Amino acid sequence: MTTPAREEQKKEAFRLFENGRYQESLQICTGLLAADRDAAVEVLTATNLYYTGKLEDAEVSFRDLLQKMPDSSYVHSYLGKILEERRDEAAITEYATAVHLDPTNQDALRSYAEYLLSQRDHHGALPVLRRLVQLAKKPGDIQNLMRAFIDIGDGEEALALQVKYGGGSKKTHEYIDALAKTGNYRQAAESACRIYRETKDPSALRKYLDYLSRYNVPASLEAYATYVREGSDCDLLFDYILLLQSAGDYARALDETEILLARSPNPFYRLVRAELLAALGRHDGALDSYEQLVRDELGSKNDLETLGLVIGKYRRYLMTQLPAAPATERFLSIVSRDVNIASLLETARFYEDQNQETEARAWYYRAYRTDYLTGGLAYARYLSARGEDRECEKVMLYILSNVKKGEDLVHVASVILDELGGMFRLKRLMDMLVKRLEDRRSALDSRGLELLAMAFFITASNALDGADYPGCKYYCLCGIDVMPVHTTLILPEDFLRLIRACKEKSVADRPIMNVPQAQRKTAAPGPSVSDQLGLDEREQRIILFLRSHRKATEMELRTLLGTRRIAGIVNRLVQKAARQGVNLIEKKGVGENGVVYEYTGT
Repeated sequence: MTTPAREEQKKEAFRLFENGRYQESLQICTGLLAADRDAAVEVLTATNLYYTGKLEDAEVSFRDLLQKMPDSSYVHSYLGKILEERRDEAAITEYATAVHLDPTNQDALRSYAEYLLSQRDHHGALPVLRRLVQLAKKPGDIQNLMRAFIDIGDGEEALALQVKYGGGSKKTHEYIDALAKTGNYRQAAESACRIYRETKDPSALRKYLDYLSRYNVPASLEAYATYVREGSDCDLLFDYILLLQSAGDYARALDETEILLARSPNPFYRLVRAELLAALGRHDGALDSYEQLVRDELGSKNDLETLGLVIGKYRRYLMTQLPAAPATERFLSIVSRDVNIASLLETARFYEDQNQETEARAWYYRAYRTDYLTGGLAYARYLSARGEDRECEKVMLYILSNVKKGEDLVHVASVILDELGGMFRLKRLMDMLVKRLEDRRSALDSRGLELLAMAFFITASNALDGADYPGCKYYCLCGIDVMPVHTTLILPEDFLRLIRACKEKSVADRPIMNVPQAQRKTAAPGPSVSDQLGLDEREQRIILFLRSHRKATEMELRTLLGTRRIAGIVNRLVQKAARQGVNLIEKKGVGENGVVYEYTGT
């Protein structure tokens, strides 16, 4: 193909891409790459693969590109998009790298902000959204920034944004929610009412009635009664029932609940029905309602969290209505014979409420053996509350060693660092917590980073108490380094106070920055690549073949494994390696015998 013809095809590929015709653009790109590798065409090819839904191929292509252009904000951003679609928590690392490399990349900033908001990391989204608003001033970005401020409880800042950028428009949910967050319920209700009358948006109606009830309950009850008769919105009717319940009108609330249950057998609606029967003194009916709901939820097990809530409500009600012996018999026959984490934990709490420590401990332990995370945390709290620190630490160390998901690790960290629990006093546990959080540092959200900063603060405080002043200063600097911009648990001043105490108590204050490291001992040999990456037999054979031959075509690998599905196997292998930060294989174009793969490992 001549150079002018190739250039025309490149222009056509980009034109098709701009028009959203990604598959056609991809076909041209594939032909161009077979003739000549061009960086712009490679990037376009990877992007087309993403938009045509070929996520595995797109990921491999973008990771190949990172080897050639590691400082490309665009490549890191699209890799983040791919990982986000696959629900891989490493997406946050790629997005953060993209905006770090180019703080003016609006597409990367917007993708990063939307990802953080989808994870409900509003504190982390604030600086990203601020930069977006400074650069673009788009209404959607402004509303997202207002929403982030509202969700962290800063309605005043959200209103200030409305004044600065809103252009006089007061017809957004963010505006009315910001008014409510500042306590101006009357104006919030009036604004929501205007939006509803203009748009008939049911969410605006719910907000209007909700905010109206904050300052005028009789008027809101009257308005609710009118609107619920005009439509069949279950959410609106449920709001009305809860308001009636809070106002003490249990009979009317129960009548409305029967209407609601005829529309939907939602377990939360049924739970409120049982509570209303109990409030009206109809205890036989309430007990029957609770028990039927428990049986139904045990039968379906659609949501163990909801099941735990339902059993917990039943447990507390049962103990107020029956003596200990018949209550125990009834609870055990309905709840405890079903082995699931919710039933096990609620049975443990049932015995704990009755001060039957031996039985409570046995059921907590069974919950731990059934579900090491949910049951283990509950068992550890139980042990900690009784001063059994050694056993508590043993359980928590096991949990920390085995927890895999980032969100689960953050949850475990919040339990350990809970001031009321006291687990943060266990040194071995704190050391492992710091290590686990540090290992996942690049993938932590703002909550995780704040907990890591808190862990460093506690470790620094312990070092100060032990007269380890250099250690204290080191951990303080580490904590300040990882602390996010917006925090709720800790401030930079907390670390500075510790550093000041170190300097005051030290007889000879020694620097900790730029201190030469002691000569390291020879490290023990690490695990093999196969062990490190968890490769299966076919993947190991590919690695061995490429390591020996350095390059191989798709046809050669087909012959090696006796399968035509080489592309998928290699893609999975590359993804496994990338998650461990290892670069093993790169694509080196397409020849007569298919894709050419090159071994790039050591």
